[in-house]
Amino acid sequence: MLEVKNICKSFGSKKALNNVGFTVKKGQIVALLGENGAGKSTLLRILSGFYAADCGEVILNGLNLDTNRLSVLQQIGYVQEISALYPEMKVYEFLCFVADIRQLPVETKISQIKTVIAALELTDVLNQKNETLSKGYKKRVELAAMLISEPAVLLLDEPTEGLDPNQKHALRQIIKQYAKTHMVIISTHTLEDVEALASRVLLLHKGNLEADSELKTFKKTADNDLLKSFRKITEN
Repeated sequence: MLEVKNICKSFGSKKALNNVGFTVKKGQIVALLGENGAGKSTLLRILSGFYAADCGEVILNGLNLDTNRLSVLQQIGYVQEISALYPEMKVYEFLCFVADIRQLPVETKISQIKTVIAALELTDVLNQKNETLSKGYKKRVELAAMLISEPAVLLLDEPTEGLDPNQKHALRQIIKQYAKTHMVIISTHTLEDVEALASRVLLLHKGNLEADSELKTFKKTADNDLLKSFRKITEN
């Protein structure tokens, strides 16, 4: 279980997150919603260890991120909205590089790389440099790299942005399958992704967690409509 307790974060005089807290259990896909500047990216960066919170705790399966940093971060995979691929590396080389960083045993490394290549259909691009890939393939390679170590928590920032309908469908199926035995948090402005993937919604507004509910319950905020419900809560 992922426990986020009373997280605060400020940048100068601007408070990005104000006492944000929630839990996520295995088997859940949680959609993290909010306007631009609501604190979504800041929260993901705290969960992934990129930022330190000013106050509060992140606890994963009983381990505190502050006091067990390496052990916790080994269980978290973060796919950013902006590509984090090394452009000069070939796809297979990059996947091996990530597996080595995660310190996977040789046999596990080979097996896991084969598994993610098959799952994300990367065979045709293994010898291409990352910089030559289409946006759809870049998304697949980034996700494959995170899935190699099978992190307990998968953080995805705008996972389907720029993908065509077929690519979106394929990626959603992979995410749903993975979430059956893991925890997934998706930050997105694409409400179609929320409807297709999430069972639960966390809504940030001006750094505050204004909603934490099942998707069906959240939609009842306004005419059983996701967009209307989002706008009703964030209009002030």
